[in-house]
Amino acid sequence: MMVQYGEKNRFMNKILVGIDGSKGSEYALNKAMMLISEYGELILLAVIPNPYDRNFVDKELYKELKKKADRLIKDIIEDIGVHDFAVSGVVENGDAAAKIIDIANNLNVDLIMLGSKGASELGHYPIGSVANKVVQYAHKPVMVVR
Repeated sequence: MMVQYGEKNRFMNKILVGIDGSKGSEYALNKAMMLISEYGELILLAVIPNPYDRNFVDKELYKELKKKADRLIKDIIEDIGVHDFAVSGVVENGDAAAKIIDIANNLNVDLIMLGSKGASELGHYPIGSVANKVVQYAHKPVMVVR
């Protein structure tokens, strides 16, 4: 027996996309735009290191990373342009994997989209390890895009 799903069942209503300026996050965003429902919500999340982390002593660097992350989210939203789906962005600080999972739960997203690896512009995170942690610990579906 073959079950067929209508077009609306194929798409997600709310997708959280991890954004860090890498090619991997760009691929994840492109895939998310293909999967988001017509009147869904696409949430872009950039996570930068916590300024109080003992390994992160340069407060000026934190301010610069924050500006860069805000600009990155703003530019992406402008590049996406006008669509039937809503697009919003947020910049958080802290552990990238933990923040992604927390926000996904708090916003009750249908899917978390992440790039598999790449060179992050927004912090000192090995991106593959962030995706690995999110896949391992999230209580939401996760798609890692290569």
